[in-house]
Amino acid sequence: MKDIKKDFESFAEDSSPAGSSFVLNKINSTLQAELPSPWKVAGKLGIAHTVATSVTLASCSQFGVTLFNTGHDLMHSFMNISETFCHSLCGAYYLAATFLLARMILNREEWLVLLKNRTLSIASLALVSLGVFSSLSHEVTWESALLWFFGAALGAELMTVRKQALKRLLHDI
Repeated sequence: MKDIKKDFESFAEDSSPAGSSFVLNKINSTLQAELPSPWKVAGKLGIAHTVATSVTLASCSQFGVTLFNTGHDLMHSFMNISETFCHSLCGAYYLAATFLLARMILNREEWLVLLKNRTLSIASLALVSLGVFSSLSHEVTWESALLWFFGAALGAELMTVRKQALKRLLHDI
């Protein structure tokens, strides 16, 4: 019995973290190897953005850029709601569609990588899209671009908010 007690005391006194740090390092390296590459996630987000752009430009022109010239589209409905915030509503619809489609395409781990870099993803997609629209259309003004960017960022952010946070936000209102 004394040998067991001495063994336990020597074990308790041994404060070398070699065993536990080895295990933690092994677990960390395994997790890092299994995480999806940010480049893969960015590629899938780009594909989602291309598809969503096609859908949204078919149903709502952005700064006069449209795929099909059908006359009346969703932009006219947004104009009836508010002429001032029409660009914000169009931008929200545009990027919300991208992130909604991305949520369907990406698996859980890839979605978590996207959420980790959410601000960068939203800002880069919005600014690149705004740059393309301004090069294709002469309707982009400083005010309309700012309103569109605000709406696009808000729409994308709403698509990336977790359900619990959204419920809490709605409950507080």
